[in-house]
Amino acid sequence: MKSPIQFVLLAVLPAMVLLTLAGCSKQPVDGHLYTPAGWEKLMKDPALSKADFTQIYALATSAQFRGCQVFITGKLQITLKLDDGGEVKVPLDTLWAETVKDPASRAATCRRHINEVVALKAGSGALAARVDRSTIRPVIWSGLPPESGGGKIVQTITANGLESKYVRQTNQLVTEPLAADICILYLGDRDGDSVYLVEADRQLLHLDLPALHKLAVENLAVLMPKLTHRELQPPFSIIAAGKYSASLLLVDKLWDEQASAVRGELIAAVPSGSELIFTGSTEPGGVEPLRRQVQQVYGSSRDGAISTTLLVRRNGKWEPFKN
Repeated sequence: MKSPIQFVLLAVLPAMVLLTLAGCSKQPVDGHLYTPAGWEKLMKDPALSKADFTQIYALATSAQFRGCQVFITGKLQITLKLDDGGEVKVPLDTLWAETVKDPASRAATCRRHINEVVALKAGSGALAARVDRSTIRPVIWSGLPPESGGGKIVQTITANGLESKYVRQTNQLVTEPLAADICILYLGDRDGDSVYLVEADRQLLHLDLPALHKLAVENLAVLMPKLTHRELQPPFSIIAAGKYSASLLLVDKLWDEQASAVRGELIAAVPSGSELIFTGSTEPGGVEPLRRQVQQVYGSSRDGAISTTLLVRRNGKWEPFKN
C-alpha cells in the first residue's frame, strides 16, 4: 500500500518516480517537471519518506543544473554528471536527519543546500580552491611529459557541511612545448601536496593556457627571488633556490637583463632542473665551453636530467640553436 505522498508523486512526477522506486535511476531526472510552489508543498509534507525526499530534492537540483544530468543513486544520494566531464556525489543523509523533525522549514533548508552544490559545480567554492593558485609554477621537462595516470581521480570536497565527491575525468596533464625536446608542465599545491596540473584543474580554475602560463611565471618570480651566478665569466650558471632553475628560461625580464652581459645572441641550456647555463654566441671560444659543461652536468645530474639541446633567444622566444 503506497503512502499518500507517493500517490501525489506518481501523479505529478510519473517518469521520475517509476524510475526511482528501486532506489536509483538509470535515466536523468527531468528538471522541467519542477514548479516552485508544487515542490515546496511536497517538501513540507510531514509524511515524506526518505525515498520521496531524495526524489523531490533531485527534481529541484536538476532544475538548477540545466546542461548537467542528475541521477538518483541511492535512497539518500544523488549524483551529478557535470558538463566539464566531472561527477559530484551528494549524500543526503545528514540533510534528512536535520530536516525530518522540522517539515515546515525543510524546503528553505534544502534550497540553501542546493545553492551550495551549485557553488561547488561553478568552481566558486572549494572545488576551484583545491589547487592553490599562488603556488602554481612552471616546470621544464624533457621530451614527452610523465604519465598522467589512467582512470578517474576522486576528490572529496567539503564546504559548509556539504560533502561531495568530485571525480576528475579529464586526466590529461597540462603541457605546452617550449622548443626542440623541451616542454613545460605546471605544478601546484593541493592540501599540502605538490601535484602536476591536469586539464580538469585548469578548467576549474577558469584559466586558458596563456593565462595559466602568465600566472605560473609571475608566481615563480615571487617564489624564487634570490638568484646567484656561479661563474665570473661565460659560460654562466644560474642557480636558484630549490630545483626550479631551469624554469627561469621562462622569465622574460631576466633574459632582457642578461642580454647585455654576453657578446652576441643569448645561448642557453637546461641540462638539469637545478642548473641553467648560458653564454653569448660570439664569446671567445664560441659555444664549445658551454656545450662541454652542459654534457658534464647532464651526465652527472642526480635530480632529473632534462636536455643537452642548446637554445638561442630570438625575438623574445627560445628556439633550437643550430651551429
